[in-house]
Order: sequence, then C-alpha cells, then structure tokens
Amino acid sequence: MDFELHPAVSLKAGTFNLLIAPESMLAGALKDHLELQRYKMLYVCGNYSRILTGLDRRFRNLEVRRAFTAFQLLTVLEEAGQTIVLVEHDPTLYEDLMEMADYVARALKDAAARSLVLLYSPASDPFLEEMARLADRAFFFSQPPQARRPGKSRRTTTGQSTLEAF
Repeated sequence: MDFELHPAVSLKAGTFNLLIAPESMLAGALKDHLELQRYKMLYVCGNYSRILTGLDRRFRNLEVRRAFTAFQLLTVLEEAGQTIVLVEHDPTLYEDLMEMADYVARALKDAAARSLVLLYSPASDPFLEEMARLADRAFFFSQPPQARRPGKSRRTTTGQSTLEAF
C-alpha cells in the first residue's frame, strides 16, 4: 500500500516515516484523505494532542490511544496491529530518560514491519533527532509546500527570476 499524504510526502507500507511539519499540513492532509477509512488506523498521542481535535469526525476505523509515559508508548506500539500507525511526538515523555527515545525509535521501526508508521511533530527537538536516525524516510517542512505550476518563474525578494524544477 502506498499512500500520498501530500503531493510532497509519499508513504509506503512497511516503513517508519518521520514528518516534521506545521500542524495545519498534517491536519489538512488527513481531512483531504477520507479514503483512509478503508484501513484500520491507530492514532497515538502523549500527554496532549495538537492534531486530534482537528481530525474529521467521519473516520470510522480510527482507534485513539494515549501514552502518558515512554513505557506506555512502548506497550501501545508492541500491541499495534493496525494498517497505519500515526504517532504524535510528545517530548515530555522522554524528559527524565533520554535513552528512552532510542527504545521508542526501535519500537517504531519494529511496528513498521507490520504497519505503515508515521511519527509526527510540528518541530524538532533532541529526542526527535535521536529517533530520526532509525527512520526509513524523513520529511521536514518549515511551512506547508505550496502547489506550483511547472515551468512558471517566480520572483524572489532580490528581484531575480528563478525557474521552477520539475
């Protein structure tokens, strides 16, 4: 199963993916892809969620789990059997034990053997950087990419024109 979360982000089954992007990009992508209802999806968040309240209520096969500690997150990942596992990164889970980030990254990699795994965060931090070492693919957007028309030129702030790449 291949899944296009965004025109710039293509995810494949059996991979551990990392996405660092604005909340609006992930929430918008999930709202635009209601075909995800065909798959069993697990959404895991920590002590708080920035995305959960913005998700479309029409998701039928969305299971939500919360992990208040890194150990609970390890248990949730071990038990996960859904087709898509979306984990919202919570750095507060690792504040007391930095080495837990490595264990969680390994659990995410193991879960990717049976699911498509996406670890999401709106910003990077030392724990996420540690986890990124084991990710199959990593995507970083400081702002959502805009759809551009191929072949059109755009003006930069210096007055120079640049041709868009295909």
